Amino acid sequence: MKEYHTLELILKFLTSILWPLVTIIIFTFLRKPITNLINNIKKIGYGNTGIETNISSNQKADSSFIDILGDGNDESYLDNIMTKFSESTFEQIEESIENETKISTVDGFQNKFERMHKYAKLLVLIKNAEKIYDLIYGSQIRLLQRLNHTNSETKSSLKLYYDNAVNVYPLAYEKYSYENYLNFLYNYGLIILEENNENVKITTSGKDFLRYLIEANLSLEKHY
Repeated sequence: MKEYHTLELILKFLTSILWPLVTIIIFTFLRKPITNLINNIKKIGYGNTGIETNISSNQKADSSFIDILGDGNDESYLDNIMTKFSESTFEQIEESIENETKISTVDGFQNKFERMHKYAKLLVLIKNAEKIYDLIYGSQIRLLQRLNHTNSETKSSLKLYYDNAVNVYPLAYEKYSYENYLNFLYNYGLIILEENNENVKITTSGKDFLRYLIEANLSLEKHY
């Protein structure tokens, strides 16, 4: 079950600009195990990354989709995707994989699988964190930072972050409620609501997201 979930995450990773990298990983080491999974894939999602104009519609998770490039009944689905890009690009990607993983120096299929498995998990982590960073607002990052120190707060005590953003950007927040503001963080697994539905806690994923911002040297001073 754990391996099935990991493979599913790898397939979802195809939604980002780095998905050709994982496509090669899958084709090289995981081709046979994913055949059944492909039958269940219906769409590939692309995140909406713009945040400057109408923020009330930008923080909706998975708001944009395109149909898959095959019927999902066999591996031609991935083949069809790969034919959309040049062979030279994939050669460069393969070289990048080798430079970052040294996979050619690893003996044995199981050891190769484990190294690529770790590599793919890191890429999925980066992809998810980058998607959230594209969409999240500066005030929400500061809200997460507060929760990271206090662990639990009431919705009413955290509303000051929303209210301050509304005061600075009144037009942008005109149709964006505090509930939607919190729901974005909840939907991306960065916060959870306690049993009383009033207290808010940061999740492990939320803490890891803040850790990623520091490790990746990303600015915490975003708009809104």
